[in-house]
Amino acid sequence: MKYLYILILFLITAFSAPAQIIHNYGFKVGYVSSTYTYSGIDLENSTKRKSGYSFSAFVDIFNVNGFSISPEIKYIQKGAGLEFVHTGPDSPEPIEIKTDFVYHNYLSIPISLVYKFQLNAGIPFIKLAPRYDILLNSYDDSNLPASTYDNYKNVFGGTISVGFIPNLQMVMNPFIEISYHMDFTSMFSSPLMKIKNNVVEINLGVQF
Repeated sequence: MKYLYILILFLITAFSAPAQIIHNYGFKVGYVSSTYTYSGIDLENSTKRKSGYSFSAFVDIFNVNGFSISPEIKYIQKGAGLEFVHTGPDSPEPIEIKTDFVYHNYLSIPISLVYKFQLNAGIPFIKLAPRYDILLNSYDDSNLPASTYDNYKNVFGGTISVGFIPNLQMVMNPFIEISYHMDFTSMFSSPLMKIKNNVVEINLGVQF
C-alpha cells in the first residue's frame, strides 16, 4: 500500500508544478517479457522468458526544440522461467521437463531524455533513461521460502524506448511504445554467478 501512496505523491507533486513547465502527462499499461542474463555460469539454455505486466504514470517537462525530460514511476513484473528435468523415484531416466517461474516485482523510477519530431501522420519519439528499480517482493511456483530471495537486491539500469503518437488531434492522445531494459548492476551475486534482468516491454498509453 505504501507504494500506492508514493505514486499518488508523485502525481500530486508533478501536477502542481507550474503549467509552463509541464508539457504533457499520461499513463501507460504494458506487456512485459523477461528473462535472466547470467555471468560466471552457463544456464541460458535452461532459462525461459516469463510474461508479466506493468503500469505507470509520467510527466514530460520543459520541451526545447523537441527535447524534454520525462520522470516516471512504474510498477513492473520481471523474472524468468527455469527449466528442470524431473526423474522417477527409482530411475535416473527423465520423465518430464517442467518450467517453474520466478517472479520479481519492482517499483521502477526511470528519468528519460525524450526527443520527438513532427510528421504529418504523427509524432515518433525516442527515449533514453537511467533507471532505479526497487525490489518489492520475490516468489516462485515451487513455493520456496521467502528467505530464498533475501540476497536479491535493488538494481540500477537503463532503458531505451521508441514510440509513436498518431496525429488524431484529440485531448487524450493514444500512443504505443516499445522498450528494452538492461541492468547495469546485478540483482543477485555470489562467488559462482551473477544474475541480471533482461526485459522487453510493449506499452499502450494515453497522454494529455
